[in-house]
Amino acid sequence: MDYFYNFETFDITHLADQFRDKKIEDLFRNHTIVRNSMGLFMEITWKEETLSCDLNLTLSRKKLLRNLKTVYFIGENIERQLNRKGVKSLYDLRFNLKYSASAHHILKLIENRKHNLLCRNRYVYDLDVAFCFDKEELLFLDIETLGLYDSPIIVIGLGFFKNDKFEIHILFARDLEEEIAMYEHFKTEILPKFKCLISYNGKSFDIPYIANRFLYFFDENPMITDEEKPYERFNTKFHHIDLYHNCRRKYKGSFENYTLTNMEDKLLKMKRENELPSGLVGLCYKKYLDDSLRYVGLVKEIIEHNYWDIYSMPLILQKLLEA
Repeated sequence: MDYFYNFETFDITHLADQFRDKKIEDLFRNHTIVRNSMGLFMEITWKEETLSCDLNLTLSRKKLLRNLKTVYFIGENIERQLNRKGVKSLYDLRFNLKYSASAHHILKLIENRKHNLLCRNRYVYDLDVAFCFDKEELLFLDIETLGLYDSPIIVIGLGFFKNDKFEIHILFARDLEEEIAMYEHFKTEILPKFKCLISYNGKSFDIPYIANRFLYFFDENPMITDEEKPYERFNTKFHHIDLYHNCRRKYKGSFENYTLTNMEDKLLKMKRENELPSGLVGLCYKKYLDDSLRYVGLVKEIIEHNYWDIYSMPLILQKLLEA
C-alpha cells in the first residue's frame, strides 16, 4: 500500500466536486442494504459477464507433478541429473528403488487433494495446491481500513465465481457503527461457503487485520479452530494463496516493484478506471464522515478502488498458473 500520499501530493478537489450533494445510495444503483442481528451495512454487487478469466487450476497439479524436489533426498542438483536421464515427473520415480516410497506418498496426497499435508513439504508453495479446490471454492478478498493499525475496517471486498461468472461484492460501512454488521455477515454468510482465500499481501495485512477486528467485537476468530488459542493464529481453517508473494517469487527481478497496481500495469497490461491511491483511503473516509454530501465522491473512489483490487486478482492468479 502506498502510504506516502497526502492531500498535498494528490488533489481530491475534482473527485469531491463531481458528485457533491448526492447520496452514496444514488451513486451505486446496484446496492442493497443488508440487515442482520448486529445492524445494517451496504452491499454493492457486480456480475462480471465480460471478465476474460478462464481459470485452469489443474495447471498447478501438472507443475507439482514435475517438481521432483518434493521427494525426500532430492534437491536441485539431483533433480537436474534425473531430468537429464529422462525422469520428468513424480510418476517416473515410482519404479526407482531409492525414491519410490516417497514418490508414491506424494502422489497419493496429490490424488486425494490433501492440500494441508502437501504444504508441509518445503518445496510446495500455496499456489502449487490450487488444483485441490474447485473454482467456486475460492474467495478473493481485500479490505480498506481507516488507518494503518488497529482501526476500523470500512470496506470488505469479495470476489467469487458463481455459475461460472465472476461476482464482486463490496461490503461498505456507511458509518463506523455499521462495521460490526459487516463482520457478522462475513462470518456467518460468506466464510462458510469457501475453502480457499486469495489475496494480495493478505497473509501479512488483510487476514491478521480481520482476525484482530473479529476478536475485538466478538472475542472469537472464525478463521481458526476451537482448539486454538486466540491471538496465536490468524487463519488455519482456510487455505490461503497470497498472490503478492507468488508474484515476487515467479517474477523475481522482472519488475521494479510488486505493488498490485504495478502488476496490473506491467503484467496484465491493464489500466484501472480509478485514480485514488490506497494511502488516501482513510483520510478520504474521514472527510466523508465529517460531511457526507460534500465528500461523497471520495467514498465513490474508495469503493471503486477496492472493486479494481478484486477485479484484477483472478487475472493475476491466471497469469501465475500459466507461468
